[in-house]
Amino acid sequence: MHRITVMASAGLVAIAFAIAGCGGSAAATNNAQPTAAGSTGATASTTAGGAGAEINACSLLPAAQASSLNGKQYTAATPSTIATGQDQCEYKGADGADLTVIVYQPSSGVTFPMLTTVQNGAGTVTNVSGVGDKAIAGYIELDVQIGDRLIAVEGAGGTLTGDYSHAVAMAKAIITALPQG
Repeated sequence: MHRITVMASAGLVAIAFAIAGCGGSAAATNNAQPTAAGSTGATASTTAGGAGAEINACSLLPAAQASSLNGKQYTAATPSTIATGQDQCEYKGADGADLTVIVYQPSSGVTFPMLTTVQNGAGTVTNVSGVGDKAIAGYIELDVQIGDRLIAVEGAGGTLTGDYSHAVAMAKAIITALPQG
């Protein structure tokens, strides 16, 4: 059931990014195609940098810290740049349940309203207070806006039960570790 949900979610994300690519901006004409969470792309090599710089998303939330905040053991963390301005960390869970974190830079072209539209397409969306400038949680993930960046936390549990505390704790840790730009 989890795999089917993730595949359906990935399809919704891909549709939203395809719509965003129709805007005709320079970023939209870039040959790099945005991909859904869980895809593998080029490895991000920079561990710090201002807004818009490629970052190693795993350096913002090491596997040990993710394990501590979520109460699950993650055995590996793999960074990747899934598209321009989209830096991802995929954490492999010892129990088979994975965690994905994506930091969307301004250069990604992804906006908070786009993430909201994707979440609304998958079901009920709830505003979440106390993290970032604004945040929502839905069936897919927790999405947070902090300044001109967006953070998505998928697989931290609670999106079906309404307990977003683990995802919020992870998002707060990532916000604290984000390079200032």
